[in-house]
Amino acid sequence: MEKVLLTDICDIQYGYAFDSKLFSDTKGKPIIRIRDIVRGYSETYTTEECPGDYIIHNDDILIGMDGEFNIALWKGGEAVLNQRVCKLIPHNEICKNYIFYYMPTALKAIEDKTPFVTVKHLSAKELNKIELPLPTYEMQNRIANSLFNLDELIEKRKKQLSKILNKIKL
Repeated sequence: MEKVLLTDICDIQYGYAFDSKLFSDTKGKPIIRIRDIVRGYSETYTTEECPGDYIIHNDDILIGMDGEFNIALWKGGEAVLNQRVCKLIPHNEICKNYIFYYMPTALKAIEDKTPFVTVKHLSAKELNKIELPLPTYEMQNRIANSLFNLDELIEKRKKQLSKILNKIKL
């Protein structure tokens, strides 16, 4: 199977360097920082204006570039992308969810080999070197749908387990 560079099939939008003096708990647009990626919402806002490229919508693929290199589909509504967070924008002929499900393995490999003193940093250079197998679009969809269904099953089982454990504690 053909391997391609991530940059051949996705655009990478890096975050904007917002002025933290303009951050707020209540006013402006939500600003996506590294801590917000996995939880899927932000409690920090900014009144600073930025170009439209930095506006994020639900289901955009986001990656944290410091600490653990987390990846998630954004669920917090329209927000703006802060520095050290990037967005993957798959090209039209690429299945977004295929990229989403492939990337954790690639990111973990980079994280494992990245030296650090205090916090690991994911560089644009490392992201640009990621290679991934590129099956046909139909196969990408089948793989992504299978993994999506598996994720849903895991979530259902977690909820069932939680209910069982809560009953046992009564």
